[in-house]
Amino acid sequence: MKLFSVLSAALIGSSAAFAPAPVNVQQRSMATVSMNAAEGELYIDQNRRNLMNLILVGSAAVTVGGLAVPYVLFFLPPGSGGGDGGTPAKDALGNELNKAEYLASKKAGDHSLAQGLKGDATYLIVKEDGSLEDYGLNAVCTHLGCVVPWSAANNKFMCPCHGSQVSLMTNIIFTF
Repeated sequence: MKLFSVLSAALIGSSAAFAPAPVNVQQRSMATVSMNAAEGELYIDQNRRNLMNLILVGSAAVTVGGLAVPYVLFFLPPGSGGGDGGTPAKDALGNELNKAEYLASKKAGDHSLAQGLKGDATYLIVKEDGSLEDYGLNAVCTHLGCVVPWSAANNKFMCPCHGSQVSLMTNIIFTF
């Protein structure tokens, strides 16, 4: 019980520090007199005060807007771009390949190199029915970076750098 009364006394004593000071009537009347005396002097008018408020709010709005626009745009997905469906393959000289001309010059089962994305060597594969596969195979070895040739005799890709082999018929990768 003593502890409770000690804590209560401490709380009541400390609350007096936050109580408002008593108003002195003499000080209030002096302030009125000093304001009346200042009437003839130059003071800030309401138009100037409104202008300063507009400048403050305008500069704050520009700052917040300048920070908010990139923040909001970060969460919006990028546009789809063109929507034309793909990147055209190119020949060794950088000319775009025409599908009809390419298929007329190649026989079924052909694996020819062309320039794919970023100019990497890419195999275009002609299917048995004479049409192109829907994809191109990147011919660059992911391990050592050399171009992997197609071995028609073995019917598989064989890496000259480290001897790995890939067969399209079985989708099995042989490493040595």
